[in-house]
Amino acid sequence: MKRIMTIVALICAVTFQMNAQNTAEENKKAAEAAVKLADENPEDGLKQYAAATALTTVAIDDKSQCEQALAYAQKALKIAQAQKEQKDTLLANSYSLIGNIYMLQRNVDNACDNMEFSVDAAEKELGRYDPVTIYTRLKAGLDIISLYPDTRRGFLHVMQAFYDNDRAPADKRIKNLEQLTIRFNLAMEQMLAVYTKANSYGVPVVMVDSVANIIVQTRDWHVGQPLANWVAPHMLRSEEERLAHQGEGLILANPNNGEFRRPTKEEAQKIGLTFPPFCLNTKTNEMEITPGASFLFYLNPESYEKLVKGYEEFKNKE
Repeated sequence: MKRIMTIVALICAVTFQMNAQNTAEENKKAAEAAVKLADENPEDGLKQYAAATALTTVAIDDKSQCEQALAYAQKALKIAQAQKEQKDTLLANSYSLIGNIYMLQRNVDNACDNMEFSVDAAEKELGRYDPVTIYTRLKAGLDIISLYPDTRRGFLHVMQAFYDNDRAPADKRIKNLEQLTIRFNLAMEQMLAVYTKANSYGVPVVMVDSVANIIVQTRDWHVGQPLANWVAPHMLRSEEERLAHQGEGLILANPNNGEFRRPTKEEAQKIGLTFPPFCLNTKTNEMEITPGASFLFYLNPESYEKLVKGYEEFKNKE
């Protein structure tokens, strides 16, 4: 499935200069003609890029053409890098094409690096809010998500593309980007899935009378569930409803003695998440965090299961 997504992304990313219905043989002939023209004009970056694009079209079915496609793409890149003033988005397009060739070769790190270089180049030449920059960022983000193990790398570009389009001047916006909101939604769901998995063994900790207590149950969440979406339901309620039910459902565990307890509603209303002041120590590159505030703690699987078992036993005794 991932291979199919990669090929689809590649086909969308490469600017084909021949009819999509061309046969493989016709594509080869078109590539030969483009290569001949590029060789006759070695200083013309656009012709080098056109040859690389044509060869990449062939390489989708014949991976042996990847190296030749990469060679012409790198020629285009070198010419673009030498330009005193960037023009024709040659630099951005060359990086993007190189990224797609590496994608075909399953060279993930180089593919993703060059896709991000293409975004940087487009932004430098055209500006952050130019529709071409926004498009380049969105495409790069979606392609990176399809390739890279860490979903955050691509998701950040997708999110920024939609954000930048909203922030762009009216005459610069991609006018129908909302029709691709489903792509943003899918990227968000992928990110949430990764986030949920990463928080499988996380628990919130609050200070009560200077003693760290683990929150094992709130009105909307309890241990045994990943620490995800545990605050959102509260935020979505009206202010009136939040106040009416404040302090309900809370159960705490003292990690020092293993005791579980349910505070009274009045006591629970005085317990809340507090966030510490912090600043960066530039000499050590460490955050200096004022102690005594709330934090998240990640247990190992065995300790987490022990906590869940204790919580369930406490609930059964109530």
